[in-house]
Amino acid sequence: MAGELHARLGEHEDSAEVFEELYQRNPENATYIESYVRAHGHYNDEDSLQLCQKLHKQHPRAEAPFNYALKLSTGSTFRTLVDGYLQRQLRKGVPPLFNILKHLFQDKNKFETIKELIHGYYTSLEEHKKFTPESEDEEFPTSYLHVMIFLAQLYDYERDTTKALYYIDRAMQHTPTYIDPYMVKSKIYKHAGDMTEAVHWVDEARTMDLADRYLNCKAAKYMLRAGMIDKAEEACALFTREGQPAVDNLNEMQCMWFLTESARIYFKNQDWANVLQKCHEVEKHFVDIVEDQFDFHPYSMRKMTLRAYIGLLRLEDSIRGHQFFNKAADYAIRTYLHLYDKPMSDSNGLGNGEIDDMTEKEKKKLESKKKRAAKKKQQQKNEANVNSNAANKDKKQPPDGEVAPPPIVGNELVKTEAPLDDAMKFLDPLRALSPQCPNTHKLAFQVFHRQGKLLLMIQSVKRALKTNARTPEIALHMTQLAQYVKTKGTSSGIIAEIVKTEMGELLPQNDIREWLNVRESLTGTNLKNFFMLRCAHAHLTPESTAQQLQSVLDFPLKGSTLESCEYVLDHLNSEMLNPTPEDIATFSSSCHALFPLATAFRPSKPEEESVQR
Repeated sequence: MAGELHARLGEHEDSAEVFEELYQRNPENATYIESYVRAHGHYNDEDSLQLCQKLHKQHPRAEAPFNYALKLSTGSTFRTLVDGYLQRQLRKGVPPLFNILKHLFQDKNKFETIKELIHGYYTSLEEHKKFTPESEDEEFPTSYLHVMIFLAQLYDYERDTTKALYYIDRAMQHTPTYIDPYMVKSKIYKHAGDMTEAVHWVDEARTMDLADRYLNCKAAKYMLRAGMIDKAEEACALFTREGQPAVDNLNEMQCMWFLTESARIYFKNQDWANVLQKCHEVEKHFVDIVEDQFDFHPYSMRKMTLRAYIGLLRLEDSIRGHQFFNKAADYAIRTYLHLYDKPMSDSNGLGNGEIDDMTEKEKKKLESKKKRAAKKKQQQKNEANVNSNAANKDKKQPPDGEVAPPPIVGNELVKTEAPLDDAMKFLDPLRALSPQCPNTHKLAFQVFHRQGKLLLMIQSVKRALKTNARTPEIALHMTQLAQYVKTKGTSSGIIAEIVKTEMGELLPQNDIREWLNVRESLTGTNLKNFFMLRCAHAHLTPESTAQQLQSVLDFPLKGSTLESCEYVLDHLNSEMLNPTPEDIATFSSSCHALFPLATAFRPSKPEEESVQR
């Protein structure tokens, strides 16, 4: 604080003195180093680099000043610095080395330099057992192992899956009992889109050390991503209370990453009841966190921990801006929007008309799924009843006179008669505490569009453009807004004047087609933006929907990311642009050619379906 105030007052010498003292206390704090350099007025990289090297000499074992020097250096200077750094770290086998250097990869020249050096180490270690042929001493075999792991991570960063798997397989053959290669291999398959294989290899790593909580959590998260909910619960049960279902104990411990990942897979499977149950459980945890702060007030006043007290108050003011709440709110709002568009007709969790559109085979599959779910629920209930007495002893009971809150039941939540009002309970905290997130304004527009709140629709579009103008959904939302103003209009008076002024700023030419054409010239090479532009044109002229769909199918996918292809496929499956099953199969086939390992694009086989059942 004092150093920043001196800098704002122009007292740079005093500021540098303060930050130097702070650096001596904690040489691993990058903020102190950056502020110290800035206080000296060294705004060019060469002078700043010399100052960083001076700081590093004072604390040779500190990483922060050296990493800052790597960030500033270029050319031969960077090559010399990173060469020595890589050799030291690979010799010691520092596990997070790749993540430490990852920020440098944004500079293509630095990435190529690092890649060239690592390849040189690999060749030299294989032939001479040294990092360079000129080196005097031979390296330990572990150096060769860590070089192969780093090479695999480099190629995975480039999404060259074939080469990444080649080097990680060699690392696993070199030392089969080392856990890190298994973790890296699972991550490679995850980035390639094959979560089934990713689960296999992360589970291999987990079984090599069953006492490691991190490996257990990572394996459980991968299992949830792959849709293996039961298997994930079994893995978590190793570290939860005995005699209590793992899910109940995780919820009791406020394990929100498990709840949000569960909501994600339930949303993907269109199990709306379980989605809402998980999201409301997350929301309840945030309510409990806010209520628990009152226990801290008398303690802080008694102990006079004023700084911690102020920090707590500020945290509580923005607690719902946390990523866990953002994720839960996203799934909850999208689920409520689906319930508004297709209200629940029965306990199956399906909308009106969805059951009638099913084939006999799909209806039988649904009935079978219901029976299995009921059987599993009864089995879990029986297991819980057997150990209920032991569990209740440890469970926190409400104080005398207070009634325990009712349990959250997903099947009751999906029967809501006001889904948009329920969605607003999640949306309001997002708008207040996460305005910097583009997804907030995307969800806000969808809710307000259904509510018919024109001014709030305009506000959402303007904030979305300000936050990230390249967000794909903006094209469709702008089109829907323009159509809404054109067809439904506004009443006369002050609101009409505001709408006219704001729409004039959003559409200076008052022509949405011209606006879409300009946007396409700027963002049309991106698959997600191109798809949403086609959806916007189809919204303007519904008779051109088939033509717009064909444009999507003809889009050259080379250079597109796996995430973009999955995004478009998900929207096609949700019936945007009214595709036929053959159209979806055509798009999936094109994506499969580009990402052969991705399970999302693999053609389904009857025998695989029977195995899954």
